[in-house]
Amino acid sequence: MKYHRNIPYEYNEWQTPSGKIGKAYSCDYFDFYPYNIQSFPTRTEEEMHERIDDYLDNRATYEYKRELSNASAAAYYADATRYQGD
Repeated sequence: MKYHRNIPYEYNEWQTPSGKIGKAYSCDYFDFYPYNIQSFPTRTEEEMHERIDDYLDNRATYEYKRELSNASAAAYYADATRYQGD
């Protein structure tokens, strides 16, 4: 387990069915509001640090986007004339 700004992430390697080696860093820390991201991968450790920095430094932006998404879903389901597929 590695850490960047106290956020845990890990390095993974695996072998594909074709015999190639897959490599990636993954983080499953941001599974709460406003991010709600189950897990995300990056190819390099530098990319992982950039993504973690972005999520931490721009939390207000992600809160705003989450509120827009929630309002959009609420407006869609409030219109009873649309088929909702449920």
